[in-house]
Amino acid sequence: GSDGLTYPDVLEELTGIPVRNLGVGGEDSVDILKRSAAYGSQEEDILVIQMGDNGGWINLGQLIRQYRKLISKAGTDRYIIISSTDDPNDFEQIWGYTTEPVGLADTWYEAELREAFGEHLFVARKYLVEKGLEVTGLTETEEDRERAAFGLISLQFREPELDNTHLNAAGYTAMAHGIYELGQQLGYWK
Repeated sequence: GSDGLTYPDVLEELTGIPVRNLGVGGEDSVDILKRSAAYGSQEEDILVIQMGDNGGWINLGQLIRQYRKLISKAGTDRYIIISSTDDPNDFEQIWGYTTEPVGLADTWYEAELREAFGEHLFVARKYLVEKGLEVTGLTETEEDRERAAFGLISLQFREPELDNTHLNAAGYTAMAHGIYELGQQLGYWK
């Protein structure tokens, strides 16, 4: 749904640093690790990792172990983990379903990822709800305000007829801005 635009494309433009997009939709972490290892030493690299719902894991503990393995194999302590872009009320996703309005509070899975990765965690859902419209210049609608109260991402960032996970070009642009801001805070780029 992004018309070919990816957040790595936008992140490269924002940082001025070459970005290699090693992810392939539908692949699991084993495949990503193999392709990543083929590039050799990544000690000087900054890893930006997002593992989706079909990443080959069955619970959050396994996902955390897979993230840690990718980071360890790369041999770098410079990384950003991107949380899920699913809405917290999506009962079809592994994260579980809630009808509670979570707003900008951590969901249970974001809290566990934060515990595991601390300042290296980029909570994509929160950033998109809180700052996404502003950084993309889109106008907030009444529907956006209603969705935000529940912690739901604006439909202006999605192709809702496709699914509740993937973003459109505006969503990926906003996500790249958030990753860029976190990278600045971590001292990865200026």
